[in-house]
Amino acid sequence: MIDYPFNFKKTLGKFIERPNRFVVKVKVNGKLVNAYLPNPGRLWELLIPNETELMLISNKNSVKLPYTVLGCRRENERVLLHTHLTNKIVKSLISEGMLNFYKGFKVIGEEIKLGKSRFDLLIENEESLLIEVKTCTLFSGKVAMFPDAPTERGVKHLKDLDNLAKSGIKTAMLFVIMNPEVDFFLPAYHIDFKFAEAFNEVKNNVEIRAISLKMDDTFTYVERTKDVVIPFFFIEKELKDRGCYLLLLYLEKTKPIKIGHKGEILFPSGFYIYVGSAKVGLQKRIARHRRRLKNLHWHIDYFIRNAKILKDIPIVTNENIECELAKNLLEISNQHIPFFGCSDCKCKSHLFYFKENPILNKKFLKIINYFRMDLIKI
Repeated sequence: MIDYPFNFKKTLGKFIERPNRFVVKVKVNGKLVNAYLPNPGRLWELLIPNETELMLISNKNSVKLPYTVLGCRRENERVLLHTHLTNKIVKSLISEGMLNFYKGFKVIGEEIKLGKSRFDLLIENEESLLIEVKTCTLFSGKVAMFPDAPTERGVKHLKDLDNLAKSGIKTAMLFVIMNPEVDFFLPAYHIDFKFAEAFNEVKNNVEIRAISLKMDDTFTYVERTKDVVIPFFFIEKELKDRGCYLLLLYLEKTKPIKIGHKGEILFPSGFYIYVGSAKVGLQKRIARHRRRLKNLHWHIDYFIRNAKILKDIPIVTNENIECELAKNLLEISNQHIPFFGCSDCKCKSHLFYFKENPILNKKFLKIINYFRMDLIKI
């Protein structure tokens, strides 16, 4: 049983929207209320409007945020979203001897400050081990990844652990995956290439491990744990700055736009997804799209002058998946712009229109996860 620092009375609610990183709107017993979300991750795949069931705990002392999000249900599993509690869980698992590689250890310190950084746990057996714990909620099929959003703090933790290890202090980073079906863990090189590079650089000095958890329906205790494989050989092979990317764009008003030699095209207001690729320099290609001042070369250059780039979604891969990706988007979009951005292939288009933001579309998110994780062959 986990030693949680609050009264464990739980309430179910339906996720509606996320006004900011740490607040969500939830429908509880037909009433719309705000809840505190103690998780800075993007959580795109978990927070589906009007669909995701959240488990909440009461905040008796808060009128503006009467609830705190504890976790959610994804298919048949419960996923803990309250990242502040992961340390409590790991501490409990170590004390109960449920982690194979930490058996015989005792927790002798928490929130250990060294230099300008703070680390989660200090454990001891015949020697001491300093551990930084990370909660992983991004997974698909048999693969889990961290982070689900760029994390400068995560990069700093890796480098600080590495420096401490070089000075003679034994250090570790433990990734706790909230899905018992996962077999492999990888740094999310699609999402944060710098974190993945740092992960790969420190692996010989910092003890990096991953576990998966199966929790009971009330998040009161852990039913089982599993050691998850980290294929370092695969990570090193895949860390190449090339692949495909999606640009999520927003056009505020319906308007005709001149697209090079194609002439004027009437674009309806709404959201657009553009599919592109770069055999080398993937990050530079995306950065070029974001620059306002540049020579107009591709079809998308003309469109970006009129639309706003909301997000870029890289897919780092050695495989040529651009056309397959476009084909999948064609099937779920509201319409496509004929022969846009595909003069060198047989696709119908590489620009797709959506009336609503596709980030809130479960089918769109499944496509991203499929190409980012499900296609991985380890």
